[in-house]
Amino acid sequence: MAVIGGLSALIGVPGAILGVWYQDRSTKSGEDSVKIAREAEDREKGEVEEDKKKEAGPPIASVAGAPGFYGSRFAFPDRTADLGEGKSALYGTEAYSTWFEKNRVAPVGVAATRVTLSPLHEGTVVVQNMRLSGLKCQPTRYAGTAVVPPPIGDGGEEMPPTEIAFDLTEPVPRPRQHEGRVVSDPAAKAEVWRIKGNAFSKGIYLDGGKQADARSFDLYFFTGNKDCEFGVEVNVTSGTSDGWYPVKLSGGDKMRVAGQAKRYESVVLPTNAAPEDPVQNKLRGPGNPFQPLKLEKGPF
Repeated sequence: MAVIGGLSALIGVPGAILGVWYQDRSTKSGEDSVKIAREAEDREKGEVEEDKKKEAGPPIASVAGAPGFYGSRFAFPDRTADLGEGKSALYGTEAYSTWFEKNRVAPVGVAATRVTLSPLHEGTVVVQNMRLSGLKCQPTRYAGTAVVPPPIGDGGEEMPPTEIAFDLTEPVPRPRQHEGRVVSDPAAKAEVWRIKGNAFSKGIYLDGGKQADARSFDLYFFTGNKDCEFGVEVNVTSGTSDGWYPVKLSGGDKMRVAGQAKRYESVVLPTNAAPEDPVQNKLRGPGNPFQPLKLEKGPF
């Protein structure tokens, strides 16, 4: 009988162990469920806090980009005696950019940048206006070297941006509708551009939320014969609030555009006629490879 009782006790041990295993597994499963629920709750609270921060902050975000404009007028403030890496560098490459930066390059007469705006607030925000900030202009000092870059291919765009122009020769430059460059008559001896009336005669509406709208603007700046440095601000209405907010530009917070000089101490010209041709930039003596820029303006 003692043996049989002992055997029964031994047989009961695995059952007890199995019961404890199931109990532990059930407990762990319950703990995991609680943990998952807490993590989900924490995520939800985090999202709510993030949304509150967004609603309390600026109503719009801005991202700088490359405009659909091929600049062909650049200048250095000093005369260039040796092209160095700029002799055979391809336009748009790091080597070409390094050469430009080393010589403190600036676009001449006209420059453009792309700004993409997207709302950070729920609901609809309205882009009401744009203006320049911290505008400083002086007679051009960029008369050292004129640079005409080699031709570059154009990939085209699916969605054209809204184009806006500022004439920096105006006492208070205003955002105008940009009409683009006119095919110049050689007899006119000028490169003609057209700009029209108020680019913000109507507000631009952007819907916020999880799948917010976005709108890109190509901003053009015309400087006449003065070097100008400036920032750009956008006027946005969101709910009952209305304010001016700085936007990011391709040059950072500020852009610099050189004025047109009558004569440059040296000139750099490409020898290739098409993007597929080998690049060989040539240094020449004093001159001016640029036609003067002329703006035809309609009423604001």
